[in-house]
Amino acid sequence: MTAEEDSPKDEKTIQTLEEICENTRAIRRVVNRIFDHLHESQEKDDGYSADTMSWKDPYNNDDMYY
Repeated sequence: MTAEEDSPKDEKTIQTLEEICENTRAIRRVVNRIFDHLHESQEKDDGYSADTMSWKDPYNNDDMYY
């Protein structure tokens, strides 16, 4: 085995790390969306209700809903 080849264990480790990074980015998007929503609800004084947000309709086809 040369230094350029990855062992199966290394490949699994790399795949796991890539999945963790992908999930972390998805979590960050969700948290940012929640913060934006809360910020928007605090700015509006015209009877804005947080319950009016539709979670059934994906926003910008984001993968946070899948």
